[in-house]
Amino acid sequence: MRKRALTAARAPRAFAVEARVRARYQVTLPEPVATALAARPDDRLLFEADPAEPGVVRVRKARASWSGATAGVFGSEEEVLAFLREERASWGT
Repeated sequence: MRKRALTAARAPRAFAVEARVRARYQVTLPEPVATALAARPDDRLLFEADPAEPGVVRVRKARASWSGATAGVFGSEEEVLAFLREERASWGT
């Protein structure tokens, strides 16, 4: 019984699980992933990809109160990136 108590007290372990992408790009969230995210039905997830890491996407639970709150406020992603490039160029470093 003592051994079980020690096992339960350990920090969560890293894991890797597979999921199949269906015809309409749908994925069932594997249970360990859902548990790690504390995801519940109707939660929104945020997927982040960095071109510097091709093939890697990070998933996190989106805050319900912020989900989609600023979508399109500053224009499209391309417009925002163009603005940032121009702004940084004007710094004259």
